[in-house]
Amino acid sequence: MKGPIGGFFELEIGTGRGPYHTTAPSLHSGRACLRWILESVRPARAWVPFYICDAALEACQVAGVAFEFYPIDEIFDPILPAGTPAAGECLLYVNYFGLKTATAESLVTDHPGRVIVDDTQAFFGRGYAGGWSFNSARKFFGVPDGAYAYGPGLSANEYPRVPEVHYDHLVTRLLGRQRLAYEQYLQNEARVTADLWRMSILSERLLAGIEYEAVRERRRLNFTALQETFGRRNCLNSRLMPDTTDVPYCYPLLSREPVPWSTLWSRDAFVPRLWPDVAERTRAGAFARESLLTERMMPLPVDHRYGVEDLDRLGRIVCEVMGW
Repeated sequence: MKGPIGGFFELEIGTGRGPYHTTAPSLHSGRACLRWILESVRPARAWVPFYICDAALEACQVAGVAFEFYPIDEIFDPILPAGTPAAGECLLYVNYFGLKTATAESLVTDHPGRVIVDDTQAFFGRGYAGGWSFNSARKFFGVPDGAYAYGPGLSANEYPRVPEVHYDHLVTRLLGRQRLAYEQYLQNEARVTADLWRMSILSERLLAGIEYEAVRERRRLNFTALQETFGRRNCLNSRLMPDTTDVPYCYPLLSREPVPWSTLWSRDAFVPRLWPDVAERTRAGAFARESLLTERMMPLPVDHRYGVEDLDRLGRIVCEVMGW
């Protein structure tokens, strides 16, 4: 043990079985990982899906990489101009909802050395031979920061630790003060940057104590339970289902009509809206499918915090709010 000996105890954190990502270097955020990869690859241009959060665009801008948008089809596969990506370019693809690993693998195989996979919704992915990828621990676990990057030529040892660690929102929510926790969460999200800092020691220790196999199994079981509840009402293409290895980020429920978000949230069903900034971009009119998704897609939680009773309650709330 390094540091002073004796005195009061530090925060007690179990070590568990160790981290899941044992070979990938870590940074403090997914957008920092994307910036890092872009600065390593140095493409002349990046092809980016229109259906993506602004944080990814920020990483492109900070890295000084020009980007061009492309649309996706009904199964969230890319619709690309012939010959894309060309030599010297790269393609950024999102593993949507953690259900598009097969498409990501195919893209990397078809365009070796030119594909970056955004696995922020697919924490359990461990990279792609011939390509780059990055994920996000914060989207899957209660940690203040953390993301992992995969690909040739990446080593984070030269970067210092993130200088500030904000975890008030995590403790406040654990104590049951949900509204204050949400305010603190928004403040913490506003602090996340594309700066090249390594993951905090706190997040490293917390992530080492997680029972990952139990988390994997719970997410898959919860997805199946919500599919049984909403399968007949879900307008999403039936081909968007997890295979034997996928670990879903959420259950994507696509409605025929716009979702009354404020009413849903007022019922304590805090389903995130992905991503409202998409519909506000200047070229939104040319990407009708993507803009529609921001209004009608409900990414229902399937994470390890919830069991059958929780999902039953969530199902009742959604049905009442939507008038089903």
